[in-house]
Amino acid sequence: MSWTAEEAKRLAQRILSHSRADECEVTLLLSDASHTRFAANDVTTSGTTLDLEIRITSRGKGKSGTVQVNDTETASLEAAVRRSEALMAVAPESPEWVEGLGPQKFPAIEAFHEETARARAEERRGGVGAALEAARAKKLNGSGFFETEATWSAIANKKGLFGFHRSTEASYSTTMRTEDGTGSGWAGVVSPRITDVRAADLVATAAKKALGSASPRDIEPGRYTVILEPQAVADLLGNLGFALSARSADEGRSYFSKTGGGSRIAEKLFAEAVTLRSDPFDPRVPGRPWAGVGAGGGGGGGGMFFGLAAINQGLPAQRVTWIDKGVLKNLSTDRYWAQKTQREPIPFQGSLIMDGGAGTVDDLVAGCARGLLVTRFWYIRPVNPQTFQLTGLTRDGVWLIESGKVVGPVNNLRFNDSLANLFKNVEALSAPVATGRMVLPAIRARDFTFSSKSDAV
Repeated sequence: MSWTAEEAKRLAQRILSHSRADECEVTLLLSDASHTRFAANDVTTSGTTLDLEIRITSRGKGKSGTVQVNDTETASLEAAVRRSEALMAVAPESPEWVEGLGPQKFPAIEAFHEETARARAEERRGGVGAALEAARAKKLNGSGFFETEATWSAIANKKGLFGFHRSTEASYSTTMRTEDGTGSGWAGVVSPRITDVRAADLVATAAKKALGSASPRDIEPGRYTVILEPQAVADLLGNLGFALSARSADEGRSYFSKTGGGSRIAEKLFAEAVTLRSDPFDPRVPGRPWAGVGAGGGGGGGGMFFGLAAINQGLPAQRVTWIDKGVLKNLSTDRYWAQKTQREPIPFQGSLIMDGGAGTVDDLVAGCARGLLVTRFWYIRPVNPQTFQLTGLTRDGVWLIESGKVVGPVNNLRFNDSLANLFKNVEALSAPVATGRMVLPAIRARDFTFSSKSDAV
């Protein structure tokens, strides 16, 4: 199953033709996802899911109502439009109402790869087999997930707005555990291209980490120089969206709020090495032609799909530099807040790119007198948005570094620190690599706070 722009537009126009409201907005998402899951050194599930999401939002006089369906029969579509209008009629008037967008000029973004879209269990077999064979040979417990997905998405409204985009995504991850349960290793990749999934290399990394993290020594919490591998950096930056909001800054709710009102744009807040941007045109992490909440593969949204009610949905995608050599340059501004504060809207693009250095993680280790090497974090939660403080746990391998060498594994720890402090204390960066839906370096930073021990593996 697939769509062309013409087919998506015809479906959208059929839906809009039933509308009686002042405004009507439609979002469409067709997805073709195929996966293989493995655990306990064997395949557990494999299958394909075809799905269609149709979201209809009726809007007028400060009110809106939304209905989601997946039936394209004319009677069902008309009934869905009527239901959205009924919900709109009883909804309270929104004090943050903005009119829908008219026609927009969307850029072309290439994010669709036929070999990824066509992939099924046979194409994933080698990657899964590599993990199972390595786990059995090394007496490890291997598990993981290999998924390929193709999506076709569209947006349209009664004012003549229409956009169409297609994308693909391949994701592979594997976790290896030692038989005694004391060692764990992980490796993974997400890419628009299945050819970027080098399963054998990922399996070797996960197995090496599992064996190398077994029987960890006990270490006390405290402040340490840390080397965060790119995945650990990605785990932290997944919490950056709220902080980069102009509204939260203007209202005094974020780290970027200025004493007395306004934001800290143009202030140097972080180390010179920190430059962070969004680029939906980067082929390593392509976005969609329009901003808004992401939609499946290549959309930067982790599979979530929302309609045009997301206030920035439909704005053309653009490159944005958020932080340049430690200086805060921009904050995302939704259409309501832009109108209220008389600014141009700047939508948050989703994926992030952080400039780095030229070396490797090993180079960062070699330059560290004493510290901890962290594979990744999980269970991250915000603690205080005004200080940008987060808490979470290390996972799948932590090692002690002394005199520029890894000397052995240590127990997992809970961290409790500010992402702002991490950025202030950056000492060195590795070369950036595609990590999840971002492109990031490993970071070496001093004085990272671990508040307690963790029994997690």
